[in-house]
Amino acid sequence: MNFHRSVHAELMVGMSMVRRATHDFEVSVSPVQSIKAFRLLAEQAGWSMERHEGSRMVDRFAIIMPMTQTARTLGIRVLDGPLRGLEVTSWSETRGSAGSLNVVSWLIPTGFDNPLTRSLFQHWVSSLPRCPWRWSFGERSKIGYFLPVWKRSRRSFEKLGFSVGKNDWPNVPRDAWVDSESE
Repeated sequence: MNFHRSVHAELMVGMSMVRRATHDFEVSVSPVQSIKAFRLLAEQAGWSMERHEGSRMVDRFAIIMPMTQTARTLGIRVLDGPLRGLEVTSWSETRGSAGSLNVVSWLIPTGFDNPLTRSLFQHWVSSLPRCPWRWSFGERSKIGYFLPVWKRSRRSFEKLGFSVGKNDWPNVPRDAWVDSESE
C-alpha cells in the first residue's frame, strides 16, 4: 500500500500544474451568435474542430449575498492548423436580480501577440451581428446601469487595437482572413 502512495506522489511531483490562460470578454451578443461567428471563420480556414457543451459555476448576487449557480456553456475547440488547441467558450449569466450578461472566453495557446490570432479576432468581431462592447440603454438599465462591466469591456477591446468610439462600428478588418499561408 505504501508503494502505491509513493508512486502516486512521485507522479504528482513530476507533473507541473499549469493554469490555462484564458481571456474573458463581456459582450452584448448572445453565446450562440458568438460561437457561430467563430465556427464560420474556422470553417473558412479549413480547420477541423469539435463542439462542446457543458456548465460553469457562476455567482449571482441576491441583495447582498452571492448565490452560486450553473450556466450552460457552448464552445468550439480547434483540432488542427496553426492555431491548434484554440478554444472559444461562451455562456450567459445573471449577475443581479434581472437581465443576463454574455461572456466569451478565449483559450489561445499562442497568445494574442500572434498575427494570425489578431487577424482571427479582428474578423470575429467584424462578423458579429452588432458591436460587442456596446449595450442599449434598456439592456444596461435591466442588468445594472452603473456596473463596471460596460467600461471594462470597452477597455479590453481597445487594448487589442479596436477603435471603440461612438461612430467606430462596424469594424473593418485590416487584412484578409484566409490567405495561402494560413491554410
